[in-house]
Amino acid sequence: KNRAAPESRRAAMPGAPISAADMWVPFAINYGVIAASILLLGALAHARLAPFREWFKQPINKFWFVWIIFVVASGGMIAMMIFPGADGRMGWGKLKFDGAFEGDVWKLANEVNTQIIVLCFTIAALVNHPPAITEMYLALFHPDTVDSVFPRALAMGERKLFLVLANMNPTFMYPLTFSTWMIPAAVRPFLYTAIFLPLSLGSGAAAGVYLALKQRKAGLKQEV
Repeated sequence: KNRAAPESRRAAMPGAPISAADMWVPFAINYGVIAASILLLGALAHARLAPFREWFKQPINKFWFVWIIFVVASGGMIAMMIFPGADGRMGWGKLKFDGAFEGDVWKLANEVNTQIIVLCFTIAALVNHPPAITEMYLALFHPDTVDSVFPRALAMGERKLFLVLANMNPTFMYPLTFSTWMIPAAVRPFLYTAIFLPLSLGSGAAAGVYLALKQRKAGLKQEV
């Protein structure tokens, strides 16, 4: 018993080494549970919802479905690490912020999830930015041909506003990608995340909502 006490104190010291199992075992379990839940929901949607089956037939949408799994799994785990558990402390189990190793396991798991989420959103930016730039170029310099290449139920002014928002989304993502991948977590300014993440996600969401509302309005006009 007396020997165990010094060992536990050494394990709790800030400089104590962290074994792989301290982070990767709870990380893999939580990630697997969340990913399996999303896959189950996807399977149910595929079995019961014809629109989902039509959406899933497109090869690019299979890619986006996998993308969603990673984003939701990492985001969900970060939420689990932030929300308080039954004892009122932030995080659950070994992923408690003030738990084992004075939060070192929490910090490592948070950094891994952050890297995964940034990677996913950077991939989305690289996929979506080229067509958004191309459509913007055509809208500005070849307005007569833009609709044949990118057919949308939008007036030219509405299209340009949508494209400004659509191009802001990846543009604001790149500084966050740079800071996450090039600056070590210990000295990385939180200001990058606080500024560029809301701007990137907000402009992307605004572009999607704006496009959906305008296309819905155009569809209602056609029905009348």
